[in-house]
Amino acid sequence: MNIKKANWMFLALVISHAGLNLLAACTSLMDAVVQNVALNIIVSEITIWLPAVVFLLAGKIRPAAYCRLKKVRVSTMLMTVLFTLLLEPLITVVNAVSMLFVENTVAGLSPQILQLPLWGMLLGIAVYAPFAEELAFRGVLYQSYRQQGNRWKALLLTSLLFGLMHMNLNQACYAFVIGIALALLVEATDSMIPAFIAHFCVNGLSTVLMYAMEDVVAADIPDIMEAAESGLGAESLLLIICLYTVIATACTPLAGCVLAWIAGREGRKEALRELWRSRKEKGARLMSIPLVLGILICVVMILLQFL
Repeated sequence: MNIKKANWMFLALVISHAGLNLLAACTSLMDAVVQNVALNIIVSEITIWLPAVVFLLAGKIRPAAYCRLKKVRVSTMLMTVLFTLLLEPLITVVNAVSMLFVENTVAGLSPQILQLPLWGMLLGIAVYAPFAEELAFRGVLYQSYRQQGNRWKALLLTSLLFGLMHMNLNQACYAFVIGIALALLVEATDSMIPAFIAHFCVNGLSTVLMYAMEDVVAADIPDIMEAAESGLGAESLLLIICLYTVIATACTPLAGCVLAWIAGREGRKEALRELWRSRKEKGARLMSIPLVLGILICVVMILLQFL
């Protein structure tokens, strides 16, 4: 798939995803989808993976080969989990900084999520959603951009699009960071499987912690979530930011070391070096009108939440 087709795919993804959100906001027909978290996840993720599958089939492209669904060593999988855990403090810092300006979107959904069994939410949030999003972003989009354009710019652009796709500022900020880490894993292993494992760990950990809070805190969960929605307060957030910045300062370089180990284990150290050197390469032009339109729609959807 060339860059132009990939950009059209992103626009189709954005239109379907944003259209679902607008339909839910403007009609009562979508109340069942909005109120039912499980159904919400299923339908919203369809708008992400379906455009990717359609464009792959239309181009007569083999998904497994194109998206680099290759086997990796068991040790690589285990070290991917460690890599992800070491990045959690950095993700927490970015999340907390964004909460200085906007509400925590996931916290607002906690009352509905906690009404469902943990296994069901893990299946939806930690398995189904990462599969759909990895297929579309680290699979179709990133591979299309990196094959014809500058690899480094492809990594950053795909991560930006991944963040914008969430269509709220809170998730967009830390999803951008996560997107960079996931693309680096793809380059370090020449496979999308570690990226899926890392995505599973990020989503799964946040889901498990949410349910753990329900058991630990002896209070009414809706009241707690109402407090979370209204914000922790600037002082509390600044304290969290300072604390986790210190932790992230130690953990993030260690995550880099783990990534280097993974690349060495998979014989991909030179690929990471080439990725870094590609910053100075020109490469094919990645931007086009469909991509710009897709980005603008995402930005508008984010800005609408401030009205």
